[in-house]
Amino acid sequence: MKQYTDLLQKILTNGEERKDRTGTGTLSIFGGEVSFNLLERFPLVSFKKTLYEKAFYEMLWFISGSTNIREMQARGIPIWDGWADENGDLGPVYGYQWRFWRGKLHEFSVNRLIDWSKNPDSDPEITKFASKENLIGTRFDSETFEPVYIYQERVDQLKNLIDGIIKSPTGRRHIVTAWNPGYIDEMGLPPCHYTFQCYASNDGYLDLRMSIRSWDTGLGAPFNIAQYALLTHLIARATGRKARNLSISYGDAHLYLDHVEPVKEWFTKFEPVECTPELIINTENTDIDGYKVEDFKIEGYVSNPFLKLKVSV
Repeated sequence: MKQYTDLLQKILTNGEERKDRTGTGTLSIFGGEVSFNLLERFPLVSFKKTLYEKAFYEMLWFISGSTNIREMQARGIPIWDGWADENGDLGPVYGYQWRFWRGKLHEFSVNRLIDWSKNPDSDPEITKFASKENLIGTRFDSETFEPVYIYQERVDQLKNLIDGIIKSPTGRRHIVTAWNPGYIDEMGLPPCHYTFQCYASNDGYLDLRMSIRSWDTGLGAPFNIAQYALLTHLIARATGRKARNLSISYGDAHLYLDHVEPVKEWFTKFEPVECTPELIINTENTDIDGYKVEDFKIEGYVSNPFLKLKVSV
């Protein structure tokens, strides 16, 4: 895949050596975009082997809203091990923000809640928001001194995105974001790929543009390209469209310093492999929540061997 090898060569040629949070150091460039035509092929990096089954599983894990790595570990996917706590929890990372973003506050007096409990049809606002999961606290009314229960709604950004594309395809608000400043300190690792936006064309296609603030091109980039290509296809299916283009806009794109020599050596050993992989989805399901990794098959993928690189935490 030329887009990937060109990016690596750009970093090797023009990159600036920088200190980083992990202590490893990077060779880094800033600002750019790579694009992939999904009508021509499914974009799997072939310069080195992409473990696409694991990449697909991680994307389904994001979609599920899960933030615990135990199920990933059960699948032999250790990529999050360095950031989880002793219970396997990562805090409110990607999936949580996609599916359970904390939204508006709603306050209901205890008497209003009692009246609603007797006739649930009488107060649709309470029915919609006053769930046990949304309860975040109580206070006392300064005038009546009666208890007031405080609820915070959860916003399912992914569902809203799909509904928005269906109901208002020409809208410019088809956006999902994982960058929630109020929760950054609670996350095992703040989101690298922090937002994506969809474009629904007049002729039935769907494009997706993902933005990533910090792009580990040696390890993360092949995974991210495969994952977001898959996500584009799944959103297209959920909205009755056909996936067309994936573009990835990057901020700091880098090679960790301990990846530089292995990548240079790889270029001396192997030529880029050209192939035209195809994604086969073996299910009639179109519900974004209804997939399992076994539903996906790749045909026509040929690559160089797998290049093992160290993860910097």
